[in-house]
Amino acid sequence: MAHHEEQIFALDIGTRSVVGLVARFDQAGQLEVAATVAMEHATRAMLDGQIHDVALVADVIRRVKERLEQETGPLQKVAVAAAGRSLKTIRTRVDRDIQGERITREVVLALELTAVQHAERQLQELAADAARYHCVGYTVVHHLLDDSVIGSLEDQFGLKASVEIIATFLPRVVIDSLQMALERAGLEMAALTLEPIAAINALIPPSMRKLNLVLVDIGAGTSDIALTAEGTVVAYGMVPVAGDEITEALSQRHLLDFPDAELLKRRLMTEEVVSFSDVLGIEYSMPARDVIESIQEEVRNLASQIGYEVLKLNQKAPAAVMLVGGGSQTPMLAPLLAAELKLPKERVAIRGTEAIKQLALQHESLTGPQAVTPIGIALAAWQHPVSSVAIRVNDKSLRLFEFRQITVGDCLLAADVDIRKLHGRPGLALTVEVQGAVKLIRGTLGTPAQLLTNGRPAMLNDIVQHGDEIEVIGGTPGRDASAVVRDVLSEAVLPTPMQIFFNGERYERSPQILINGQPVTLDTPLTDRARITFEQALTVESVLKSLPDFQTADLERLSSPQRFTLTIDGELVSLPHQTYELTRNGVAVTLDSPLQDGDELEYAELPDPLYTVRFFYDESQHPARTIGVICNNRPYSIEGPRPPILRNGRPAELDEVVDEGDHLRFQPQRAEQTEADVETDWKPVLSDLFRYIRIEDERPPGAVDLKLTVNALPATFMTPIQHGDIVTMEWV
Repeated sequence: MAHHEEQIFALDIGTRSVVGLVARFDQAGQLEVAATVAMEHATRAMLDGQIHDVALVADVIRRVKERLEQETGPLQKVAVAAAGRSLKTIRTRVDRDIQGERITREVVLALELTAVQHAERQLQELAADAARYHCVGYTVVHHLLDDSVIGSLEDQFGLKASVEIIATFLPRVVIDSLQMALERAGLEMAALTLEPIAAINALIPPSMRKLNLVLVDIGAGTSDIALTAEGTVVAYGMVPVAGDEITEALSQRHLLDFPDAELLKRRLMTEEVVSFSDVLGIEYSMPARDVIESIQEEVRNLASQIGYEVLKLNQKAPAAVMLVGGGSQTPMLAPLLAAELKLPKERVAIRGTEAIKQLALQHESLTGPQAVTPIGIALAAWQHPVSSVAIRVNDKSLRLFEFRQITVGDCLLAADVDIRKLHGRPGLALTVEVQGAVKLIRGTLGTPAQLLTNGRPAMLNDIVQHGDEIEVIGGTPGRDASAVVRDVLSEAVLPTPMQIFFNGERYERSPQILINGQPVTLDTPLTDRARITFEQALTVESVLKSLPDFQTADLERLSSPQRFTLTIDGELVSLPHQTYELTRNGVAVTLDSPLQDGDELEYAELPDPLYTVRFFYDESQHPARTIGVICNNRPYSIEGPRPPILRNGRPAELDEVVDEGDHLRFQPQRAEQTEADVETDWKPVLSDLFRYIRIEDERPPGAVDLKLTVNALPATFMTPIQHGDIVTMEWV
């Protein structure tokens, strides 16, 4: 913004006060503070860095300006800073399918800007007022190629390019209210920076900016945290405790009113013995270390909350911590914070204006850590001025703040142009698997968009100037890939046909082509991730299905065996029976049996089976009545009649043929019981033995009569016999 001979007017518009300074840079580039004025807000016109009452803040700014003008002359342009705590940071990652194409610088830039737009969409999901945020910068965390971190994507080849970024967003209302307050005070915003960046620019030389550092600005009500890495601010945080909590603790412990407690707190850092009087008028003189001891719990709590937020944001302890702001002078805060972060004590330091190397002379009323930010704003106005640029994108007027050099890509982001559509999307590829081998069928490439700046071709990273007009002519997407099965098969992968003989006829069969297990033809269209396989082993069923003379009904009969059903004693009995004979090379097979080249398959119908009553009759379940007798000193068992067998209600023999649907009864029902009992009321007689004894063969020559006895009593052929009787038969 400024040349060496020009003066710089910088304003630090804080929550409690407004600090203004006028400075100049000498020939050596050192900053000389010519005048400074600090003035507190009469009311709570600002909260957490946000202007809530523009008129009241403008009034304070005007009075600061008028006081400074008494020493420096008229002031019209001013450099200001936006509070860091009002910023939002979003970390996100986007991927892009590059299908093995070379990655150009344009592709990398488009990928990064797409990530910024993705971060904007994430912010919209998190905050209802996200549309009122403006991206003020982004930092690339990682470039990735096929999910592996890589230093640079440019000129690489792969399937997928990815970028992970941290994007920073500033509420537009912050800028708008700042501009309005300045305008009401008769000032023009000449440069804008961010408070954490201003302090970092003042304290950290460029050679240190690659370090992972933390800046903590401890004010009255809040402690703001900024993290740096790789030369930029990568994250921001805030904890709602700060210097006022410590002052309040002193007030409570020692019965002091708040202003006296604030003065006492500041003296604790510089004096060994402090004197003060409480609200009752009692005078005290105490060692400073005793007073510090009385508030140690509150200081430890402040250090603990700051430490927790730092570790949460940074995921690890930083290299060093710098404390600025009035609250940074809290006794014991630095060593306690170092302990929280497990850092050496010297790695956590309070930094004041004496640490600003570009400050030519210390100003008597602008010293200490609370003066770092206003001086940093003045330095930033010279070193990194942020002015506004008016441009047009597709006839839409925009105003962008130059937190850095503004590129065509930045303008497209601000105009909500979808970066992904700048490069015509390539047609989607088809990925298929053929017998385990992956094949890729590419879509056609899209045509790129045209970018014009003031009618001339432009690139995303071209720098724009005030008044430039940008035109975007969208590209056209490529056609998606399409193919049929035939396109991905070669003679090398197609199995050779097989010869099969069926009932003496020769047939040639190629193995079936399957997609995801379903049969297809060579002209079936392919879908993405289709898995093409071949049914290498033909089965009996697959061959029979393909035969022209084999009917579907025949195949159903083969796959569903016939049943022979009848009823036995009231229970339905169903028996499977084969109605065909199916053999392969003379050996019986089933439908799922595999076939080899040259196999002979034979099929023949079978007659219906013949079943007799005996097939279903279990003699062990229907035993006959039996008695045992001894005849001529030898034991014999005599069987009586078995229960009657009925077929369809009529007596049947065991060798009768049974028809399907017959009713067999082997156990008599209750209604038949009387008749059955009569039939089975068996009374054996002596002549029943002749079924087991051939007495005629034992007759000696000349014998005529057969003498019979039962239990030594004379008997005849019809004499009844019982179990255990002793019978004799003697020829005389």
